[in-house]
Amino acid sequence: VKNGQPHISVHARVEGDIGEMEVPVDITNPKVITKIEQALRKEIKKELQKAIEHAQKDKADIFGFGEVVHRTRPNQWKKLEVEWSNLYFPKLNVDITVEAYVRRAGLRNKSFLSGIKENQK
Repeated sequence: VKNGQPHISVHARVEGDIGEMEVPVDITNPKVITKIEQALRKEIKKELQKAIEHAQKDKADIFGFGEVVHRTRPNQWKKLEVEWSNLYFPKLNVDITVEAYVRRAGLRNKSFLSGIKENQK
């Protein structure tokens, strides 16, 4: 709770592997993996924001943010509970932090398509 208003911080951590590439990208280059991770973070954050905004528009706390407030601040929850769905949840300020990591690339060397692109230069 900040300044008497509920405030939620969401932290998402995602790890994944690249099993196959169908575009001419050199995934052996660490800079390319870093760009993929940055794009993944941005996209996941955007999707989370859209989902939260949609739930707020429908006044449906499907993420259980009210339960988090209840569990962490039970005394303040008693004041917020009555108007949670209609007043507090729709205007809830949510900070989203996303960590995304590519742990393994399925290909151990340059992709076939990457070689074709280089030969066309």
